[in-house]
Amino acid sequence: MPEKYDELLQSIAELTETVKEHKGDQATIDVDKLAAEINGIIEQQVEAKLEQAEKDRPVRKGELIGPEGFAEPSTGVVQSGKFAGRKLMDVQFAGAFLKQAAQIDSKGVKPISADMEKLLTSDGSGTGDELVPTGMAASLWEDAFLASRVVGNLGVVAMPTDPWDWPLQFGAITWRKGTQGEATGSQDPATAKSTFTSTEQVADLAWTYNLDEDSVVAVMPNLRKELSRSAQEQMDAFTLNADATATSTGNINLDDSTPATDAYYLSEGQDGIRHYYLVDVTGQSTDITSTLEDAEWRAGIARLGKYGVNPNDVMAITNAKTYLISLMGMTNVRTLDKYGPGATILTGELARVDGIPIIVSESMPLAEDDGKVSATGSNNDEGQIALVNRQMWNVGFRRQMLIEVDRDIRKRQYIMVVSFRIAVGARNRTGTHTAGIHGITYS
Repeated sequence: MPEKYDELLQSIAELTETVKEHKGDQATIDVDKLAAEINGIIEQQVEAKLEQAEKDRPVRKGELIGPEGFAEPSTGVVQSGKFAGRKLMDVQFAGAFLKQAAQIDSKGVKPISADMEKLLTSDGSGTGDELVPTGMAASLWEDAFLASRVVGNLGVVAMPTDPWDWPLQFGAITWRKGTQGEATGSQDPATAKSTFTSTEQVADLAWTYNLDEDSVVAVMPNLRKELSRSAQEQMDAFTLNADATATSTGNINLDDSTPATDAYYLSEGQDGIRHYYLVDVTGQSTDITSTLEDAEWRAGIARLGKYGVNPNDVMAITNAKTYLISLMGMTNVRTLDKYGPGATILTGELARVDGIPIIVSESMPLAEDDGKVSATGSNNDEGQIALVNRQMWNVGFRRQMLIEVDRDIRKRQYIMVVSFRIAVGARNRTGTHTAGIHGITYS
């Protein structure tokens, strides 16, 4: 087990002990501060996973030819010149960005240096302009999936058209006794489908007119990290919270007001995981209006029926506060420090209850009694847990990450626009494969 995981498990163990010591007197602990620590632990978990993935990344021509400290120089790192020691992709992306900005405004952008130009025009497969900006986008996209707490644990499909009907399953298939020389009775089993309609997610990043290659290259590592992190959060948030309802009441993310036309969750037709148990099949979730006890947990799992039999197919998604105050007090909870991350660790997993992994996600909101979010923040003081059979949900992508550059002459800035198109769908909208527990109080 990597050293970083050892440190994370120690942090989880210490936090667990703190919560248990104050179980009967929560007023003596700062719950919000502990919740922030939980989210920090998950961020470290994500970073550790990405670092390990980088070490395990396969060797490709024109990229790394050995791990850090290897006897042979790595072509993944610039070996000489003013950018020596920098990641080649960071320098190449910065150069491509500056070139695009210069095409928009040749007078406002300083020409790139000979050292950068050389790295942009390197010969050979997998180098130079060939990697930019598509290579950066592909790398960011890969990291976003590795870091994802929700989407990374569901099925993912590439949408060939938009909208796209995905044939999901055949109806009941009848078997008959066969007799030599005689044909069996024919059958035409019915099929089910799920329609994916993608919704574009867009983010703008502003850059000053006074671009300088040294400053752009310097911020590239942090930019890559932040773009991967935010793309991961956005994929998860959409999958959990997508809702096509645009009226003044009814949207699960803004129940008592009209959503903004550019609200990320306002989908082009499909609805996400929370919508399933709060609106589509309301019997799949119950407002317990109390603290979470073992009985309420078992009732939630029971609503999954046959879809809750195999713990490996189920995951529970909640927020940090519900995890700390509610789940940590249950009888059958086992924290990650007790059973270890293992080879198939789910990002965001901090514990298991009855063998079901508990995924803590900042995208799961606090809400009102009915599990929906109010425009009045103080009304959103209760937690919820989504119980999901992972085999019954898929996330579709019509277009992966796209990075473009334009100029805003009014603000005297360059705009880097990052976008992707996402859809979410369940195998059916009437089954018991997804359930919820909402109205969880903390005292």
